Amino acid sequence: MTGDDTIELAPFAPRPLPARAPAPDVLRAWLDEAVAELPALPGKLTDRHGPRAITHAWLLAMKSHQTRRSYWRGLGLWLSYCDWHRVDPLAARLADVRDWIALLDPGSPVTHNARLAAVSSWYTELIDNRVHDDNPARLVPRHKRDQESQTRALTYEELLALLGHARDRASQLGTEAALRNLAILEIMATTAVRSGAILHARCGPDGDLGVDHGHRILRYVNKGGHRKTADILGRADAALGDYLAARAAREGKPVAELSGWLFATRTGTPLTSRDLGNLLRETARGAGLDQPDDVVPHSLRHTVLTLGYEKGVSVEDLADLAGHESVATTLIYVRRSRRRQTTQMLADLTGGTTTETSEPAEQRHLRLVRDA
Repeated sequence: MTGDDTIELAPFAPRPLPARAPAPDVLRAWLDEAVAELPALPGKLTDRHGPRAITHAWLLAMKSHQTRRSYWRGLGLWLSYCDWHRVDPLAARLADVRDWIALLDPGSPVTHNARLAAVSSWYTELIDNRVHDDNPARLVPRHKRDQESQTRALTYEELLALLGHARDRASQLGTEAALRNLAILEIMATTAVRSGAILHARCGPDGDLGVDHGHRILRYVNKGGHRKTADILGRADAALGDYLAARAAREGKPVAELSGWLFATRTGTPLTSRDLGNLLRETARGAGLDQPDDVVPHSLRHTVLTLGYEKGVSVEDLADLAGHESVATTLIYVRRSRRRQTTQMLADLTGGTTTETSEPAEQRHLRLVRDA
């Protein structure tokens, strides 16, 4: 058994959906083949009201491609289990789903919940279409979501050191890779976009770069499937311009004619999550940060929201920047800062180091307590 969603001895593994949503006709053709391959399901795809056709329609109708990828993966793993253990998925019991998730051992609470959500959503779709009458996954306990982010956020000094190291390397080396890496870090450090916005972005006339009010913007799709834009300003804009110019020079074409993945290798292949993780760790190590292996791509998103809050940006504006549908999600990122500031206020009060009239109320902001 491994921790990578592989069920021991189960021969079927669902083919991975493309990282980026394909054109509707391409997606439909892909699902035609992939759903027809699913094990354990009775009937054929041509049976309009059978489980395969309903599964096909369920996947096709999803607004968020990332949700589609997650649910497809979870369903494939469940049906692989059913096939190997000779469990009819249309006669499965609660005990079967519990055994499956235990064997799967997702490790991460988020992955655990995502796998169960996929199977539960699938059964609900079958019930709504009168193909089935029970959802054996609905009673399996979900892991509670953490009420504060466990990802490491950088202090202001650490962020400057990280970016400073990347800037020095880009200036000294001047290579396309160094310029690309700097552009990625500058954008993530000012926009709070997730890794997906970086890894899936494309350039070209139909790509994800645009112009609004005279400055560049990056279009992306958030976790909820909604289209968002991030403003690329200041050093981020300059770094992106330098990278695109170097790439255009190598390819022998104007920047406007570049195509393919926005952040790619010299051979045109897209960067992966592992590449982005390595970039953050190596830059943190080069910048002399303590415990550099704790610095991950999501650290920059957490850092932007934390520093923004500590500098007085409203939680509502931070939620808008981060693309959160609910302010409650943003509070997960800034909860530690809020608690530290409250503790600092109480420490100042009990220590006699502050008075109520020491500064105007609208300018009062608690002294920051840096992480040890």
